Parts: sequence; C-alpha cells; structure tokens
Amino acid sequence: MVGCRPVDGTSAVADWYWEDVSVVPVARRRHDSRRHYSRQRNRSADATVRRSVACPLQQSLQQSPSLQTLQTTLRPMTKTSQTLFHIAIAFVLGGCLTIGAVYVLPSTVFERFLHHHHDDCDDDCDHDHLAFQGPSLEIALNPMAARNIGLDASSIMTVEVVDFYRSLTFPAVVVERPGFSTITVPSPVSGVVSRIYHETGVAVEPGEPLFDILLNQQELVRAQTEFLTLLRRRDINTAERQRLANVHPDAIPGQHRTLEYERFQIDSEIEVQRSVLLLQGLSESDITESLKQNGTIVRSITVYAPPFVREDNVASKAHADDGEEHFFTIDELYVMVGRNVDVGDSLCRLFDYCKLAIKGKVFAAHERFLAHALASRSRVTAAFEVGASPGNRGERRGEREIIEGLFLRSIDNRIDPTRGTLFCYVDLQNRFTVHEGSGETNPRRYVQWHFKPGQRGELSIEYDPLLNCIVLPVDAVARDLQEFSVFEWVGEDEEGRTIWRKTPVHVLYQTRDVVVIANDGSLHPGDKVATRGASFILAALDAMNQRSIGGHELEACDHDH
Repeated sequence: MVGCRPVDGTSAVADWYWEDVSVVPVARRRHDSRRHYSRQRNRSADATVRRSVACPLQQSLQQSPSLQTLQTTLRPMTKTSQTLFHIAIAFVLGGCLTIGAVYVLPSTVFERFLHHHHDDCDDDCDHDHLAFQGPSLEIALNPMAARNIGLDASSIMTVEVVDFYRSLTFPAVVVERPGFSTITVPSPVSGVVSRIYHETGVAVEPGEPLFDILLNQQELVRAQTEFLTLLRRRDINTAERQRLANVHPDAIPGQHRTLEYERFQIDSEIEVQRSVLLLQGLSESDITESLKQNGTIVRSITVYAPPFVREDNVASKAHADDGEEHFFTIDELYVMVGRNVDVGDSLCRLFDYCKLAIKGKVFAAHERFLAHALASRSRVTAAFEVGASPGNRGERRGEREIIEGLFLRSIDNRIDPTRGTLFCYVDLQNRFTVHEGSGETNPRRYVQWHFKPGQRGELSIEYDPLLNCIVLPVDAVARDLQEFSVFEWVGEDEEGRTIWRKTPVHVLYQTRDVVVIANDGSLHPGDKVATRGASFILAALDAMNQRSIGGHELEACDHDH
C-alpha cells in the first residue's frame, strides 16, 4: 500500500488518499490522481475565502458574543452566498429607514400643520362650537313611511292611569266540553232510512229535519191500530150520547150512566196508548195530525235535530247565552239511504261548538294560586295567536287576541306523577260565521267557528296589583340597550308629515302583550302615543341623528374637532 498526500499541503483538513498500486491499473491510478488534486484545489480555495472573511471579524467576535452565530453561518458559505447575504441585510436596513421616514417624520409635520390650521380657523372663521345641540328627539314621518310601519289613526292611544295586576301565565288549549259538545242522534224506531236531508259539514238549527225512516216495526203498527180503534169507539160513544140526549132518562134507565162510564174508560185507554206510541218513537205531531185528525197510520217518521238547552249555571259572563241563533254541525253520517236500522242505532254525530272550554296546564307548585283564584273569583285572561285576515289590513301575523272577563270553573284533583302538573278549566263562549251556498233551491249553510278544539293559547290569572300605573301595548315601547322609550304624537307639519317625540320611560313590568310603565311624570294622562312600530321609529331617529352628526363634522371648517 502506498500513501499519497496533496502537494500543496495547505488544506485545513488532513485528507489522505490511499490506493492499491498492485491492484489498480496505471491508467486508473492517473485518472484518480487528477481527480484528487482537483478536489484538493477547490478545498484550498474555500479555505482561503473563509480566512479572508474571518480575519476582519475576529475583533468583533471578541467584543460581541451575538456575532458568533454570524461566524458559524459564514464559515460554510461560498463567495456567492456571502454576496446574497450582504444584499439581504442591506434591504432590511433600507426598509427600516424607509418606514421611519414615512411614518415618523410626516406625522410630526402634519401635527404641527393641524395645530396651525386650527388656530387660523378659530381666528378667521370665528367658529361657534356651541351651535351643535346634540341628537334630536323628534322625527317627522311622511305618510308612506307611516303606512309601512303600520301607523294610522287607530294606532294612536291616549294615555290613562289605571291599576294593573301581575299574573300567573301558563299554557292552555281549547277542548270540547264532555257531554255537551258532541251529540249523537239515535234512531227512535226500527225501519229503513228513506231520506237524508243534509251531508257532512252542513250546519243545522235545532228542530231541523235530518232523516226520514220508513217504519217496519210490528209493535208500532199494532199500537197505532189499537189507538185508531179507541178513537173510533170514542166517536161511536159520542154519537150515541148525542142521540139519547133528547130522550127522558126514565125512559131508558141506566143508559146515560153506562155511556158516561164507557166514555171515561175509552179516554183512559186512549191516553195510555198515546204514551205507548210516544215511547215507541212517534212524536206529538205524528199522533195529533196523522192519527187523530186524518185517522191514518203513520208509515214513516222524520228525525229532527235535538233542541238547544240553555244553561243557567255558567262560570263566566263570556260564556252566558246572549240570545243569538244556535247551530249544530254534522260531523259524520253513520247510515245511508236504504239501510235498515233498529231502535237506538246511531244515525249521525253533531258538534255543538257554541260553547267550549279552555284547559290549562299548571305546575302543582302553583296550585295555591289556582285555589285562591277559584275561591275569590279572580279574573282570568285568555290569549290566542291570530293571523292576518285579507279583509283587515290592521291585523298582522303574530298578533294575539285577548279575551277578558273569564273565571275558573274547576281544578283537577289529580296530579300527573310524571310531569308534576294538573289541569284547570275555563268556560269559553264561541262565535261563528255562516256561509250559504247561492243558486240552490235548498241552500246549504256552513259554519266557520272562531275557536276550534286543539287551538293553543295561554291563560293568565291575576294575583298581585300594581296601582296607579300606565299600561301600553308591547309594540308601543322601544328598547335601546337598557333604555326604554315611547313616542308621543306631536302633530303634523305643513307637508302632512306626522311628528313624533321620543320620551324615555321606566318599565315596571312586562308581559308578552303589554308593558306597565311607572306614572313618574314622563307621560301624563291625555298624552297620545304610538301603539305600533316604536322600534322602527327609534331606528329611523338614530339614523337621522347619525347623518346629522356626520354633516356637522363636514361643515365645521372642513376639519375635525
């Protein structure tokens, strides 16, 4: 083995090159020697560059330890890399100087100019800073804006001082009255249905005909026959008594007495048989008109709608009968023409929604409030959601219908063990709208009930009074963070715009429908306020004030104060 060392001997790193003379051919050894010498020359050049850069920085490295990192970075660099590094440092320093020149120097000059310009404006323009009086409290709305908000003559309310009661509010639902709202019409006789007067959904009045039934009951036919026989016997007895009226009683002793006894017996039997016919399904008119007057057997009978029974023991004045017409609604028909029915079979089902009930659900912890309200007859208020109707533009979706003057009727004696609630009941008088078909010989009537079973709402029971306060609708009060305000009606200007003034108020109590305001002098009895759109008016007033403040800043000698 022969060792060969570089001829220059200047390499900082001892790098020996070994080759096997006995194995490597001569040409290969020459080629490898040239590559070895070329590599060594490159390493010597890099070492020379590193020594030339490191010498000027040697004193700085001794004084500043932070530059040792720079030394370790420069050692492996080539000349090109060092040039790029120096250029990058120059760019960074130039950027810092540029930023300082742009932001620091102009701001100082601009500040001096601003103070100088402000002094000149105060001296030359004589600007009065007290001319701006702050945000305005009044706003004028043109008729189009007022209509868009919903403001009209009906939405202006006169302030009154009243007494208000806090209330316990809980969910409720409209339900039928068991035993009163649903009526089943039975068949009074056995026979075949020969006619149906009305279809499902039609409204009928009490006493209106519903069905015709052809009789096939033998007992009823036999009872009618016996009744007619008794009527014939009475006629014969009457004729015999008239014939013997002019005969002296001594001529036919005992005959008058026998005829009188027979007449008494016939009348008794007729009365008994009449009761039997009534029990078997015939009506008074059938017995009087057909049997007594015409002397013919009744072959068919007519089934009528049941009569309306008025109630005296009602819990609420709103549930009392007011003398209006009464209607039943045919909900379902159980028979068809030609069907044979027996006595007591159901013919149809009627709905009587003129009187309903409101079923409220209350937590058992509030039972004492219910008991107190039932004993003291505290006032109960019901609220239901209503939608906008096409005929009334004043109504809006989401408004609530309030029914006052109600009272509790009863409280359940059972508590739901899973939910811990109990139920209470309030009577409700319903109202309706009648629609009649046109162009028909026998027009049919349909009834649209205002309240329907299943309709959800709320019940509120009063329990705590708030005396001497002002009560306004909830839409009459606008809220801006912690400030509540109402808008008083001031009047109209020359252009027909309505002027409204913002008035801050103190809210004592608020429900979903009304807001109770303290009578502290902010509002006075007789003031007129808007009952709708207070939030929209407040937003418009704020926007107007923002524009006014912006215009004031632009006009103040074209600078900001």
